[in-house]
Amino acid sequence: MSESKDLLAIRKDLLVAQSSLYRLKVVRDAARVRESLSLGHVSSAIAGSSTAREVALGLLLTGLGSGRVSRLFRLASRTLVVARLALAAFGMLRAQPKPPPEPQPPPST
Repeated sequence: MSESKDLLAIRKDLLVAQSSLYRLKVVRDAARVRESLSLGHVSSAIAGSSTAREVALGLLLTGLGSGRVSRLFRLASRTLVVARLALAAFGMLRAQPKPPPEPQPPPST
């Protein structure tokens, strides 16, 4: 009876240690994600992508004042943003890999 209690105690200690290890891994991975999503990384990624630069410029232009020229800029920038987003979406759809063709049976002679 004492052997089974010892085994249960050892198993409990092992489970507690594994739980602590997994908790530490989750904290480490969350810190890595937080570091990769910093403002500096995001802004450098936007600066490196021409499409993202144009979308950011379009979003910036949508915040202009209420004058006649600014309304024209807002309309043009919104149109540009929608067009760029549509082009990016179509580009991603085209870039998806096609399934391999099914093998053809050998011709019978």
